[in-house]
Amino acid sequence: MLTSTDRLTIYAVLCFISFCAIMLTTPEQMGIFAIGGLFSAALGLWFELTNNTEFEEEN
Repeated sequence: MLTSTDRLTIYAVLCFISFCAIMLTTPEQMGIFAIGGLFSAALGLWFELTNNTEFEEEN
């Protein structure tokens, strides 16, 4: 089972990879997967940071 810190780390890395994929491609080559990945990773980060009851229990 992953802890809240593990999930935050995974979402942050996915957000960074998606952001780099968007920045390193030309506008003509940019696909919907990079934008979708960035959006879903940001949504996951937001959900994990607002749902902090489990994080408080771990400490």
